[in-house]
Amino acid sequence: MKRKKKIHTGVCITDERIVCVTAHVENKMMVITDALEMKRSASIDEDVRKFIEMYDLDDGAYSMVANIDTQMHVAPYDPHDFDMKEFIKWNVEDYFTFDGDSFQMDACRREYPRHNYHMFMVAVERHSLELLKQGIRDTYAPVDVIDFWPIPICYSLMRRSGTVTGVVEKDNLHLWLWWNDICIQERIVPISSSDVSEAMEVLEARLQEFGVDEIQGVKLYGLDQLTDEEQKDMEAIISIYGETEYIPLLFLGRGRNRCKQGQLDWDMAIGMAARGLKWIGLGW
Repeated sequence: MKRKKKIHTGVCITDERIVCVTAHVENKMMVITDALEMKRSASIDEDVRKFIEMYDLDDGAYSMVANIDTQMHVAPYDPHDFDMKEFIKWNVEDYFTFDGDSFQMDACRREYPRHNYHMFMVAVERHSLELLKQGIRDTYAPVDVIDFWPIPICYSLMRRSGTVTGVVEKDNLHLWLWWNDICIQERIVPISSSDVSEAMEVLEARLQEFGVDEIQGVKLYGLDQLTDEEQKDMEAIISIYGETEYIPLLFLGRGRNRCKQGQLDWDMAIGMAARGLKWIGLGW
C-alpha cells in the first residue's frame, strides 16, 4: 500500500498581509504545491478567521508565525542548581523590557561546549498573541505550531548555525545571529558599510564562543528599500560572507506562480511549512 504524503501549510502574518504555502516532502525535497495571500483589513483575530475560512484545508494542518513584538535573550545557567520558574522570576526584568504581565514567555535549553548550558528565552506581547489564538479557536482550525518572530527564517535555510539574517527597518539594519535555531545575539545598526561591517565582526566573535569559527552565510531582506549606493554596500558585505542557500525546494502549480521566494514573509511561510513537516535538522 502506497504511503500517503504528509501535507502541511505554513502561514506568516504581517501588518500588511497573510501569506501561506502548502507543501509535502518528496525525494528529499520540499515540494510547494500551493500558495495564497490575503491583504490585512482588520484585527489579527478577524483576519486570521477570514483567512482560514477562505483557505480551508482538505488535508494536513497549519503552522503559523505572526509579526508580534518579540524579545529574545540567551543566558548561561547551572543545571545542578536550577529551577526554571525561579530563574525566570529573578532575571526577567533584566532580560526584557515588557511591562508587568504584558508578555508571555517560552524557553528552551542548549548545551555547548560540553557541560556548558544556555537558556534561550522568548517573550512575546501577550495581547496580540491572545488575539491570534482567539482567531484560531473561532475556526477550530488544526494548528500544530505557533512560532516566534523571526525564528522561522532559519527553517527555510540550509545553514541554521552560523547564519546571520537581517531586515531593513527604516534607517537601520536589524541583524540576528543564529546557532542551533536560537538567536545568540542581535544588533541594530545604521545602514552604512562601516557600521554593518563592524557589527558582523562583533557577531562573528560571539559565534566563536559557540564553536563556529566564522559566519556561515548571510540573508538580508528589504534591500529594495535602499538607495543604489546602500544596496551596493550591502551586496559587498554579502559577497564577503556568502549568501545562505535555501533547503532543497521545488515549486509546482500555484506554488510556482504565487510564492515570492526571497521576500521575508514568504520565506517565513516556507520555514513554517518545513517545521510542520519536520523537514528541519536533516543534515542542514
